[in-house]
Amino acid sequence: MFVIFALMTTGCNKDDDNKEEQGCVKEENVFEAQFDDETIEPHYAQGGGFGLYTLNFQRCPSNDNNWNLSVNTDANRSLFIYLIGVNSTGNYILTSGDPNHVAIQCFESNSIYILDETTYTYSFISSSNGTIEITEYDSGYGILVGTFSAEMVSTADPTVKKTITGAFNLNKSTLDNTQRPCWL
Repeated sequence: MFVIFALMTTGCNKDDDNKEEQGCVKEENVFEAQFDDETIEPHYAQGGGFGLYTLNFQRCPSNDNNWNLSVNTDANRSLFIYLIGVNSTGNYILTSGDPNHVAIQCFESNSIYILDETTYTYSFISSSNGTIEITEYDSGYGILVGTFSAEMVSTADPTVKKTITGAFNLNKSTLDNTQRPCWL
């Protein structure tokens, strides 16, 4: 019994494993947003012997300057950001989202969507009141670093408006969704 107690009290857990001291820093291929008193960030989903980091970042097939970013949370929400015509650092103005847009397709305007995964419907879409600021950009390596802030409008009741803010640091050449990030 003493051995079990000793192992339980001295065993490693997520809070005491000194990941920062071991070179694990949460700085690349990360995304975090604040919306409705909730943090939206990707997680590492496991099941059936497989795992997947739920941050997806890709160029739209129609144009290398168009980007699609998606994040699946462990709270049955997905967030989609569409960036169109990115060719340098700077501010990119958001437009009103289209509630009939299909999430897997690239969109034709800068917009943000929040999808309820239980009903597979958009619960909030961006209004035209918001911006995405790209602070670092390298098209060749697929690097996008920036922040965003937007007014989101409820699709159930357009009078309900909430603010979303967030930041991202993405590098397409190093993003491997099959690997668990060291900070998770």
